[in-house]
Amino acid sequence: MSGPDLSQRKQATLVALGGASFVLGIVDVLFALPPASEGQRLLVMMLGNIALPVIGFRWLALDARELEIRRPTWLDVAIVLLAAIFVPYYLYKTRPQPRRLSAILAFFGLVFGCMVLTALGAAVTANLGGIAPPTP
Repeated sequence: MSGPDLSQRKQATLVALGGASFVLGIVDVLFALPPASEGQRLLVMMLGNIALPVIGFRWLALDARELEIRRPTWLDVAIVLLAAIFVPYYLYKTRPQPRRLSAILAFFGLVFGCMVLTALGAAVTANLGGIAPPTP
């Protein structure tokens, strides 16, 4: 089943990924304030860092449905464990020759964009609140 519905859902998933990245930066700054313990901050960041790959995996599921392909179980496990290697592998295998490189570069651009959005969320929150951003 392909069509505009799946394409729209894939785009909405990418927007959710960017939004979650931005919110993760905000939450990181807020939990860096003195009333929060370091354990609370670590827990929130762990949950956020689990949410991002889950959202990304949702995009992969929609993409496979749109292309009417079935990913083998080993590839799903590999994507979860080593996304930086196996998402490009998936994209390489599922795209025609002229679109392979652009799809792989778009994936790494998305990863970079999520990092920028997280930093931007932290910077905006720190500036609005007049606080220093957290140090790693």
